[in-house]
Amino acid sequence: MLRRLRSVGIHLEPFYTVREGETELALPAAEDQIRFGFLEDDEFGELCEFSKSEGRQEIQSWLDQGKLCFVARDGKRLIANMWCDLTEFNYKPNYRRLDEDEAYLFAAFSHPDYRGQNLAPRMRASCYEALREKGRSRFYSYTEYFNIPARRFKEKLGAENETLRLYACLFGKWSVTVTLRKFH
Repeated sequence: MLRRLRSVGIHLEPFYTVREGETELALPAAEDQIRFGFLEDDEFGELCEFSKSEGRQEIQSWLDQGKLCFVARDGKRLIANMWCDLTEFNYKPNYRRLDEDEAYLFAAFSHPDYRGQNLAPRMRASCYEALREKGRSRFYSYTEYFNIPARRFKEKLGAENETLRLYACLFGKWSVTVTLRKFH
């Protein structure tokens, strides 16, 4: 239904705004060589090759804007990454400036060979800790309403939906985001 509407110029996107990182994650102990940390300057080229959805220019732009890339490595191999914005919740339908203790987490990707091994929750938990060391204590993301795997992932993290919102755009010209429900 939503695809049909989009084909005639009506874009509707229901999504949750999500608060993360407030519960202790009970993850099984890992017996692997996976290390987590922020991207180093000399790892840019490797990230560009690894990234499936962002191009070289977009990655460079994000880094130039001060966004941080958090990565997971198995030995020397890059196996997952996610992005952290410390200045704005940069998802257009929910855009807002962030407070000094907030971070917006987005664009996570894990190599298919590592899926189903609790890599993403372990990376997220490690990222929370690394961001806390930088003075951030509140973490936000969004989840598309119909993206059930993403919703399950956020549940596994103990994340809580703050709001259910609807973004509507007509013919690429007029747009509005409305709050359908507040959960707290």
